[in-house]
Amino acid sequence: MAEYRAEIIIWMFSGTLSLVMMLVWMAQADAAPGGQVRGYSPEEFAGYFLSIWVVSQLMVVWVSWEIDYAIRQGQLSPQLLRPLDPIWPHFIGHVTERFVRALPMFALVFVFTLLTGAKFTTQWWAYPAAFGLVTLGFTARFLWEYTLGLLAFWTENTTSFQEVVWLIYAALGGMLAPLTFLPDWAQAIARWTPFPYMLGLPAQLLTGKATPDQALHGAAILAGWLVLFWFVRLWVWRRGLSRYGAVGA
Repeated sequence: MAEYRAEIIIWMFSGTLSLVMMLVWMAQADAAPGGQVRGYSPEEFAGYFLSIWVVSQLMVVWVSWEIDYAIRQGQLSPQLLRPLDPIWPHFIGHVTERFVRALPMFALVFVFTLLTGAKFTTQWWAYPAAFGLVTLGFTARFLWEYTLGLLAFWTENTTSFQEVVWLIYAALGGMLAPLTFLPDWAQAIARWTPFPYMLGLPAQLLTGKATPDQALHGAAILAGWLVLFWFVRLWVWRRGLSRYGAVGA
């Protein structure tokens, strides 16, 4: 058990891109005239990027690797004999892992808050609103990662697809900078994707940079993407399964 917990903490530190960006933007704001960059003080940058880190930790998904491996190694076959869609054991496993991750994650947030003076909102409604967006965002990400893993029915390795999608997710989600810092054309593209609503918007809520109306708008968009990903996953699963059976696995 101790080894498992240590591994969880190592995984959490491996997702430190947002913490590095926090230090970069805090230094920029500290050196800027007036001590702000586009309305963000060093403490507000700290709050935003710590929130981004928390949200990204709650949205970690590795199911595509599991599905890819199960298909290529033939381990999917015994799962097909069970009277349960194979997606559910993976989903439950991901959800329960959040509980293991929560305690060390919030301990690290406490330490970084003391070190940086990060500021968070005092509006109580922002916290359940952010949690709701994170729940929708995690489910949407799980579905698209699961679908990417199913591409192993046709390809030898799906890792390259996952890496490309992750780069877009990080850039348009707000992991490198708040969405309003991007060029107008990039913001316009981002608004057609689920990424800013599942990553940047919860962080903006936690730092008092977003309104209840924006939270409701983001939840509606994420719910739409979630439904779309569900049906795409079903379509890819059925097409892939017919191919899987055709090769006699």
